[in-house]
Formats: sequence, C-alpha cells, structure tokens
Amino acid sequence: MASYTHSSKGTPGQSKLFLNPAALSPAGDRANHTTFWRNPKVGNIYRNTEYITAPITQPLLNYCGLTEDKFASLTEPIEVLDMCCGAGVVSAGIQEMLKSTGQVVVRLNMSGAELGRTAGRIRRWSRRIWRFDFIVVGMALMVVAEPYAGLAELYRVLKPGGRIASSTWATEGWVYDTRDAVANLSVPGQQPVPWPQKSCHLTGLWSPGAWDDPYFAAAMYNASGLTEIDSETLAKPITFRDPEQFCIVFQALLTGTVGRYWSEEQKEKLRHKLKPVIVEYLGKKYGGGPFEIERSIVLVSGTKAKV
Repeated sequence: MASYTHSSKGTPGQSKLFLNPAALSPAGDRANHTTFWRNPKVGNIYRNTEYITAPITQPLLNYCGLTEDKFASLTEPIEVLDMCCGAGVVSAGIQEMLKSTGQVVVRLNMSGAELGRTAGRIRRWSRRIWRFDFIVVGMALMVVAEPYAGLAELYRVLKPGGRIASSTWATEGWVYDTRDAVANLSVPGQQPVPWPQKSCHLTGLWSPGAWDDPYFAAAMYNASGLTEIDSETLAKPITFRDPEQFCIVFQALLTGTVGRYWSEEQKEKLRHKLKPVIVEYLGKKYGGGPFEIERSIVLVSGTKAKV
C-alpha cells in the first residue's frame, strides 16, 4: 500500500486518519449532500457519467473476486449487493459475465403495481437480517456525507467470509483544464470565480477523509473490522471526441463544483457562461478534436473474518 501523508496539523486529539476532521460540520455537510442529490438536474444528468465509470467496472469486480472463473465455478447461489448503483454499470458488468448461464441479476419494471411490490419487499428487508457474499461500491464513498457510518453498515450486512470492494477517485485530471478555462470568468468588478486548482481540491470536496489515497482507504477498511485488505491506484485515462462530449460527461461534477465554490450572485450571473467558456478553451487547446484526460482511481477490498 502506498504511504499516506498530510502536511496540515490537526487539533489535539484529532485522528491522523481524519476520522473526525476538525473542519467538518456534520449537520451542514449532510444538508449540502441532501440538497445536491435532490437536485433534479443531478439525477437527470448522472447517467452521463457511465462513460467514465463503465471502464473501471471490470477492475472493480475483479478486485472483489467476482471474476468469470468465479461465476463459472459456482455450485450454489450467491448474494451480491451493488451499493450506490448509479447508472447500473456494476450490475451490467455482472450480467455480461453471466450471459452464458442465462441468469438475470437485476429486473427493471416501471409499472406502479410492480414498484409498489418492490417497496413492500424493501420494507420487509429492513426488518430482517440480510446478508451478502459480495458487496461492490462503485465511485461512491468519497461523495457521501457519512462514509464511515456507511462502511460500518456494509460490514454489518456482509456475511462472514464475504468480501467487499470499492472504487474512489484518485486523480481527476480534468480539473486543470477547467481551472484554466475559468481563470478570467468573473462578475463585473469582482475577482475571478474560485475553482479547484488541483485534483485534491475536488476529490476532498464532499466527503471527510483522503479517499483519493490507497493507504487511507485501506486503513478505513481496517478500522471497520475487515481483514485481508488490498489497495492500489489504477490509471484510467479517458478520451473525449470533442469539448461538447466532455461537458456532457462531467456535467454533474461541474454542477456540484459550482454549488460548492460559487456565491449565489456568481451562480445567478455566471452559471450559464460556464459551458461556453469551457468548450471554447478546450476547442482552442485541442483543436476541436479528440483529446485525453488523466484519470486514476483507488481500488480497495477486504474480507469479513469467518466466525
């Protein structure tokens, strides 16, 4: 595992692993998350992130132990939880591996009656002890308000001997181009709008803790009680055909960054200018054609000890 370092000094008694960050306001942070995820625009545009999440699905499944060989050798059913499923790329990846068996993992039905039945089933689940053999958490722990409580709950519902794996962002290279694009964007008479100046200004924006560091992620797995922990950083550069596609794919994160960094006046007067400014900058820099953005993720997995 790579080493984890941090230059700032914590307050007396503060965990060096940021289990209780001094600057965190839990109530305020939860409120921010609630506002962000209830924004209809976020829900509607989140599916566009599949372009960048799909390529890391198979490495995540492999890290959890859900490989083609594993499925081929099964002699009895297993329970798999696709937590924070987002655009559904994890379940799609599992179904792709199961095609030859004719099994189906996820059923989708939009009828009111079926949705009502599903809601009732979920309520019954909440009253029973549900256990899973594998839990997969794709690109989520770093954008939820209480990742440690979430990890503890996942540990609770994992069967003894079961395995959990998660991916979180490590380096988001698109920050640098967007930073330069908005360098002169401002309300008349004011300074340019603030924007993440480097990757960590984005990756540490929502969730407490350094989830962009494989050592930290592994330490949090250890703290939750998991064993046989592995972690690593995996480079996954992304190629975009043009600036328009870039803005569509990253629309949710651009929206979240504006919500976190800009004042109300800046949002009101400049939000509509953000995309044109970025498209113009990227078009000039890359000639309007395909270009590649640096991106890497942290993979971490662990096992719940058998009783």
